[in-house]
Amino acid sequence: MVFKHIRNVVEIYHHLPRYREIFLTFFKYGFVDLMKFVHLQKLLEIADRQLNPKNEELHRKPLAERFRMALEELGPTFIKFGQILSSRRDLVNEAFYNELRKLQDSVPPFPGDEALKIVERELGRPLGEVFKTFDVKSLAAASIAQVHRATLLDGTEVAVKIRRPDIAKVIEIDVAILLDVAHFLETQDEEFAALNPVGVAQEFARVIEREMDFTNEGRNMERFAKQFKGNRWIRVPRFYREFSTESVLTMEYLSGYRMDEPEQLRAHGIDPVPLGERISRLIFQQVFKHGFFHGDPHPGNATILSPGVLVLYDYGMMGMLSVPFRENIANMVVGLVEKDSRMVSRSLLGMSEEGYVEEPRLLESDVEAFAQQHLDCPLKDLKLGFVLNRLLDLLVNHKLRMKADFYLGVKALTQVEASGRVLDPDLNFVRFGEPYAMEVIEGKFDVKQILKNLYSTIGETADFLKDFPQEARDLYERIRSGRFRIPLEHRFDPKGFEPLRSTLNHITNRLVEAVLAAAILVCSSILILADHSNLWHFLPVLGIIGLVIGGGIALRLIAAIWRSGGM
Repeated sequence: MVFKHIRNVVEIYHHLPRYREIFLTFFKYGFVDLMKFVHLQKLLEIADRQLNPKNEELHRKPLAERFRMALEELGPTFIKFGQILSSRRDLVNEAFYNELRKLQDSVPPFPGDEALKIVERELGRPLGEVFKTFDVKSLAAASIAQVHRATLLDGTEVAVKIRRPDIAKVIEIDVAILLDVAHFLETQDEEFAALNPVGVAQEFARVIEREMDFTNEGRNMERFAKQFKGNRWIRVPRFYREFSTESVLTMEYLSGYRMDEPEQLRAHGIDPVPLGERISRLIFQQVFKHGFFHGDPHPGNATILSPGVLVLYDYGMMGMLSVPFRENIANMVVGLVEKDSRMVSRSLLGMSEEGYVEEPRLLESDVEAFAQQHLDCPLKDLKLGFVLNRLLDLLVNHKLRMKADFYLGVKALTQVEASGRVLDPDLNFVRFGEPYAMEVIEGKFDVKQILKNLYSTIGETADFLKDFPQEARDLYERIRSGRFRIPLEHRFDPKGFEPLRSTLNHITNRLVEAVLAAAILVCSSILILADHSNLWHFLPVLGIIGLVIGGGIALRLIAAIWRSGGM
């Protein structure tokens, strides 16, 4: 434990320059009071003049806009953090949500010569043994990687995604700092503690770690392609595993037309209206049928090939939903459409981490009022993305927290609906989702599914009955030998241990005073009643003095208890 603390202190010391850069950036955008880190000023060697506002016009901008600008200035890790945060409507309000959606991780490319060296080092062979041609100029550059166009030896056109040099170290430091800040906020601020900042930071760390590993993205591409095999309206670029590593991803090069430019699509013979219908069906298939969906299907991550085939890029951020979770989402969608508040309430509780609310009837009442306010319109006019985002506000009010992929799913549905309405302003988005939702609900009553669930339940029961006797015996032995421990967790006051220490000191002081008063009074009584012959004639005097002192202490203690309302 001691060595762990020493290591943490050493790590923080090495990270101080980055800490300083981060806090100065937030100070620059007017977050001095909000961040509550002024006590670190001396440690980070930040002068008072550096905290004074230099750009009053900047500080007059809305808080959410300044927060977004600070994240952009801090670079890749914080941009990614903001993008992920934008999908967590349980954590950010409408203003922050709208600002964080604007975050773009487009940055200047790093030199092409350096990209060539990275590819050769990662593939372990000269470039000419893999590629016939390799364009030194990048096609696109983002915060984590950039893409170069190339040609394999057999003439196949490919896109090579190359991770930025030293980006792993930068992100590692920034993630460590985010975790430190999250721990600080959770222990020092009640409001932040309720948002589970440590859990959010840990979730972000897992997400960005997966995004940094291009072999993971390649596996996602292969899985996504497999689930849509035979569907002529969606195409996944081929992943070349043999020419890919954690830092280099080689995939098929596919280029078409932008999804959000209907006039350009029409000019190339692609009708935007049926295209909007198809991409709507595709997102519902991903969520309800497969439970594995693209987490960021905005127009920048897509292209359209003739005669209207959707191609999605960037498979680093994918969502996964279990069958029971999909069933609850389906019940929620159908319940919203049919305005069944009880059905919606039960599905929300089924998807929540808590599984319950203190006032379930109040939740039903709020859902019913929500349905009347937002769903009292023809189905074709219903905007599912808007409704789901308003629903997330209701969940926050009832302190219901969902699985992270639920928020990612809401984000994906919202993005696809927005793109669909650009293609077809009269798009009835919900109509395309209802059949898939009903299919999930009806699937629970399918004979094959029932038998499958029954078989699974019997297997789990048999495993439990097999293991239970031994586990019960182990528990008994631990209790009998005194080795049984029950771990308890308690959240202290946001101020730390000080209130608890003060209370314990107060209790201890009263106990000491009571014992001392009793001892003095008893000893004084003995002195008064003792034998007064010879040299002991002064004992009664000492006894009387002791009675006065002991009585004074006792009276003081009684008065203190009386004032505190204890009598």
